[in-house]
Amino acid sequence: MIPIDCFSEIKTKSNKLILYLENLISFKDLTWQQHFGFDVIFLDNSWIQKELALNEINKIHRIKQLGLLRVKFKSFYDWHVDDYRQSCINCLVSKEHNSYCLFGEHKDKWYHDNIIELKYKPYTYYLFNNQKKHAVMNLDKRDRYLLSLYFQEETSYEILLKKLKSSLINK
Repeated sequence: MIPIDCFSEIKTKSNKLILYLENLISFKDLTWQQHFGFDVIFLDNSWIQKELALNEINKIHRIKQLGLLRVKFKSFYDWHVDDYRQSCINCLVSKEHNSYCLFGEHKDKWYHDNIIELKYKPYTYYLFNNQKKHAVMNLDKRDRYLLSLYFQEETSYEILLKKLKSSLINK
């Protein structure tokens, strides 16, 4: 397994949305819903037009829904492949945070090997392969926040990588 099989960096950085979400998470009275083991707040899709990177992606492959995901502090979201999503776009909202997004191959009953870490850069979007085994470990004393999305049409990472590569993917 190599990193490009698991994730790819999008060239265009966040220009407004991550700043908005950083402010949003400072409020304590947010209403979270359960969504595949995560806490989520679904966001207004008007951000697809307002956020340059999302607008560019949407022109190539339509976005269906944006969500802010929360992983509680001192927790581990176990190794899995997504049941529904084949691929997505993610951007970590939390900064200077002791958390890890890992990809790996199941070796046997006890082990995963060929571990690859997605080291999120601030304000950076990533095309994410939800069909490669991955896990999230949050060792921080604070919750971890991530912007993630669903596409209108579920499409494999490999196909989306080809569609986005010429104009949006950092090589």
